[in-house]
Amino acid sequence: MERFLLNITANDKPVLLERILRVIRHRGFIIKKVDATQNHHSKIARIEIIVDSDRPITTLINQIEKLWDVIEVETSNLQLQLQLQD
Repeated sequence: MERFLLNITANDKPVLLERILRVIRHRGFIIKKVDATQNHHSKIARIEIIVDSDRPITTLINQIEKLWDVIEVETSNLQLQLQLQD
């Protein structure tokens, strides 16, 4: 099972986090950590989510990018980063 870090930038809307988490669950990814912050002045939310799955991460990224308020999705493979450090 691989572990991925998703950094999501989006317009801050009341249902944003719920929609993102629903997409993650429906695509069969296991949520390990969620960290969300919002900027009241710019109305931009930054969400960091760590997920585990054997499925291709591109499946999840493509679905999250389709959400109306999502501006950008960046991802990195955390297991690959740990292996490179060893």
